[in-house]
Amino acid sequence: MLGMLGGGIVVASLGASFGALYLLQYLYRHRDRSGASWFMGNMASVAVFCASYGVGLLVFDPVPRIALGAISFVCLCFMGPFFLAFGLDYTGRGDLIHTPLFGIVAAVPLLTIPLTATNPAHQLVWSGFRLDPVLGLATAVYTVQPWGVFAVLFSIGTAAVGSLLLIGAILSYGPLYRREAVAVILSTVPPTVGGSVWLFGLGPVPQLHLTAPLMLIHVALDAYAFVGTHMFATNPATQRVAEQTGLDSLSVPTFTLDTKGQIVRVNDRAREVFPDALSNALPIGHEAVLGVNVETLRDTGELVIGTGRRRTFGVSYTPLTDPNDSPVGSMLVLYDVTEDRQREQQLAVLNRVLRHNLRNETTVISGYAQLLGADDEDSERATQAGKIEAASDRLLSIAEKVRNFEKVQDRERQPAELDVAAVLEEIAQSCAASHAEANIERTVTPSECRLRTDRVLLTVLLDNLIENAIVHGETADQTVEVSVFEATDADGDVVFEIRDTNERIPDLEIDTLRAGDETPLQHGQGIGLWIAYWCVQKLRGRIEFEYDDGNALSVTLPDLSGEVRAAEE
Repeated sequence: MLGMLGGGIVVASLGASFGALYLLQYLYRHRDRSGASWFMGNMASVAVFCASYGVGLLVFDPVPRIALGAISFVCLCFMGPFFLAFGLDYTGRGDLIHTPLFGIVAAVPLLTIPLTATNPAHQLVWSGFRLDPVLGLATAVYTVQPWGVFAVLFSIGTAAVGSLLLIGAILSYGPLYRREAVAVILSTVPPTVGGSVWLFGLGPVPQLHLTAPLMLIHVALDAYAFVGTHMFATNPATQRVAEQTGLDSLSVPTFTLDTKGQIVRVNDRAREVFPDALSNALPIGHEAVLGVNVETLRDTGELVIGTGRRRTFGVSYTPLTDPNDSPVGSMLVLYDVTEDRQREQQLAVLNRVLRHNLRNETTVISGYAQLLGADDEDSERATQAGKIEAASDRLLSIAEKVRNFEKVQDRERQPAELDVAAVLEEIAQSCAASHAEANIERTVTPSECRLRTDRVLLTVLLDNLIENAIVHGETADQTVEVSVFEATDADGDVVFEIRDTNERIPDLEIDTLRAGDETPLQHGQGIGLWIAYWCVQKLRGRIEFEYDDGNALSVTLPDLSGEVRAAEE
């Protein structure tokens, strides 16, 4: 007759099984988080172990009783390795799971399955199995043989290593993961004690395997860790991966966020910049500190803080993944660009003022120069007036080029399929209107040549190169040859070659362009080449300079069809 104590043991065993099944379905929602899938394996082992042992206590038929005992024994051997894998993955060491060493760990429980199934033939797992009922339960006694002892101790040992990994996380990352990790560590104690007592035949009732009913405590502590404290909402893998990137050691404000967008780690510089917001314990929502969500920061690329002396920070966003490429969080790094933005604003204002005043004043100068030059009686004064007007026209030309520069700098590429011959014809007509005596010869091969690129940038590029060749010619009727052909060494690339008969472009000019900066010892003669060079960069092309009885500038531009497809997707 099943007594109250015996019934309690069965109920506790089955209750632990149902509790483990509940945790399984809860963990399934978090299966993509670090360690979750391995802990699901541990819980599945617990559920089957407790169910098979609890039901086995009610089965007095030796054959099914042995079968249920074999199932519970195998599940017991799987618990430790699963828990070790969980500890490795949860603490950011998931790459070790895919090493040969862990293959040996997995081999022990896997080998236990066929050995247990064929135990009657070799008795390497146990021997002398017989029913020995106590408390009205179908308990059994048998001698655990060497492989059985090794497999159980191996499971206990691997569970202990997994616990040490969690202890290390507590010591390394302070209170952030303390409650969860402590609960999981403590959850391993009851089944470890129960398994050890049973294995070594200790206690007044050695035939009773107390591991199964003690699993009820194990499951309760795990439920607290995973459900009560949301263990997988944040985990040590986030901080470990952040440490491995080296970004959190920067001297600029750095924030480590978990997968929920909570700040779980900051460096000292971040605390200096946000002393009030970071006075509370972590984790804390990033919007409470930064005042804006991550999506907005990624879109704008900047963060402005302060109401008095405002400061502007450039934002760098880095996703964090564990060794299995599973997302574990992200990092935000802030770079103080306050002075850069102020300088840009000042230069923009200065540019607008200078360009506006330059145009107005040169118009006045040009008007008075024309009046002075109209005096036919004084040829010297007329010559001087002509020089003044020419200088005024050059200044106006510079102002126009500055406007083109702004157009190039501010423009976002808008690739479209172009008829190269038609674009070149428009540019030639525009240049002819300004330089009527110049001759622009054009050749497009094949005549129907097409290129997907930005029309505005291409027009500015060719217009500046052609005009540069004209204005530096020795005569007003300068001839410029423009040849367009498809590149032979790249699919879809088109080459634009501009030839003149001028003196060689100084190497100093070319070196200045390639250096990307002007120094006190290197001053470009004009900004036409600069504008063309910047256009080439924006169009992802390249420019080459040669000299053969004249300058030959070769510009190779790629087809931007891939960029268009990416934008459409």
